[in-house]
Amino acid sequence: MVTRLAVVAAIEHFTCVLGSWIIEDSAELDRLGADPTMLDLLRWHGAEEVEHGTVAFDLFEHLAHPATRYVRRIVAMLGVFPVLVLCWVAGTRFLMRRDPALAPRTPPSLRDFLHAGRDGRLPTARSLLRAVVVYLRPGFHPATEGRTEVALAYLATSAATSDDGSA
Repeated sequence: MVTRLAVVAAIEHFTCVLGSWIIEDSAELDRLGADPTMLDLLRWHGAEEVEHGTVAFDLFEHLAHPATRYVRRIVAMLGVFPVLVLCWVAGTRFLMRRDPALAPRTPPSLRDFLHAGRDGRLPTARSLLRAVVVYLRPGFHPATEGRTEVALAYLATSAATSDDGSA
């Protein structure tokens, strides 16, 4: 059970990092004309990830034996990161192949990802690698990632949380 919690805590770290990006740094998606309803839903989900970003980590820290806690956390992250990258690549390719608005084209490449990060359409590769390095630090706690007050403010105003669908 503790190993599974370590894996979930590592995954939740990335969902928090991505959630923080979508609610704080994704204005370029608005400028590019992304669907406002879908952006609101994505930002709502990102805010929700930031809001509960410490739960799995805190439970893991509580249940893991102090002598093995740090090693388990590192091993979990080193296993989770490459799997998440593979899932993101496979998921992106799957969605792009099925999007009727996109002309058939070569699947996205690493170069496309790097350009999208530089253009503000995605988190940068540097920010994702930084998230791994930060997580591996001995004194790390996810409360330092994402800003809960920003997430809660977004949740309070999101159309996705209103009864009538408006903010």
